[in-house]
Amino acid sequence: MVFPIKNALEISEEVSELIEAAKKSSVISIPFEQIECSNQMWTKDATENIVFNLGKSGLDTVSVCIGDKVTQHHNILISGAVGKGKSNLLEVMIHSLCWRYSPKEIELYLLDFKDGLTFKPYSDREEKSWLPHAKMLGLESDRDVGLAILKDLENERLHRAELFRNAPDGGAKGYEDYRKKYSLNTIPRILLIIDEYQKLFE
Repeated sequence: MVFPIKNALEISEEVSELIEAAKKSSVISIPFEQIECSNQMWTKDATENIVFNLGKSGLDTVSVCIGDKVTQHHNILISGAVGKGKSNLLEVMIHSLCWRYSPKEIELYLLDFKDGLTFKPYSDREEKSWLPHAKMLGLESDRDVGLAILKDLENERLHRAELFRNAPDGGAKGYEDYRKKYSLNTIPRILLIIDEYQKLFE
């Protein structure tokens, strides 16, 4: 038996092809309908917390809860190497949130420091991907835009603190208490989502 003789470049190319094929064979695509009920759009209430689904672990749905009084998880930082799916994870998170909660329940501020690639599909009102939840959509944002948004959100936080403090019948202790006492005056929860967060600090 005669084995073919190959040079280093040919071997390297074939190994690269095998690696790519192995990566593709191990990727499992999960339809969105398997993590969110297609007949339950905008049915969730954000008074006590916000819950969104990210995928599956075996037969279990992987969920994340933020904004509740028990765990006190109000912030999430997603990190990882380039090309490992961080932006894709953000998209799944946004889709789950916007499927579960109406624009009256949550308000999104989306800042995209990644050349506007991640959040651009949400900007076209003619497309099905347009988000009515997006109060602000910053594409190809620079740092000054990001800082201006943060200042506006801080002003809104102070405004809400005053609103809760001066509410009738002794005021409210916070967002959840206010929503429960004054259910007709729905104030949406605010989520700020930034792709390439570190650009703010460069």
